[in-house]
Amino acid sequence: MPFFKSLPADAGVKKLWDVFNPKAHEGLTLFSRSFMRGEGKLTPTDKETIAAYVSQLNNSEYCFVGHSRAAEKLGAEHQWFDELADDIEASSVREEMKPILRFVKKLTLTPARISQADADAVFAAGWDEQSLHQAICVCARFSMMNRLTLGHGLIPNKDTADSRALNMGYDKP
Repeated sequence: MPFFKSLPADAGVKKLWDVFNPKAHEGLTLFSRSFMRGEGKLTPTDKETIAAYVSQLNNSEYCFVGHSRAAEKLGAEHQWFDELADDIEASSVREEMKPILRFVKKLTLTPARISQADADAVFAAGWDEQSLHQAICVCARFSMMNRLTLGHGLIPNKDTADSRALNMGYDKP
């Protein structure tokens, strides 16, 4: 049950924005559209995997449930998330994704420790600056959303979580 009495028991992110700050939702939607489904080497599957992984690292069940399912619908393997929780290096995600996931993990858990060496490891794996920028944007967006959902006490509806995550307006103009 959400912590706010003005929110219904099954409140989701959209309801949260509708009740408290519709203008912020408009801005966040524009921001999200600019990178979640934008052009680049990172695929929508990669971006949803990053979103789910950041949410997993932040213990945000609400965001993790929706975005891990969205990633799976786009082609991610279900076991990746259990594997990533244990060890990025031993996981079965594509090898070129591992430096990005290491970067995102460090940015999520110890952001002040990010260094040029971390960025260089991503570039050495063949990623360009635009790809790293998009990964950072996904990480930042979901770190923020994790705190919003946790702070408001939102509970995932596991029956609708994947469709909610896939229909967030990323593909709309």
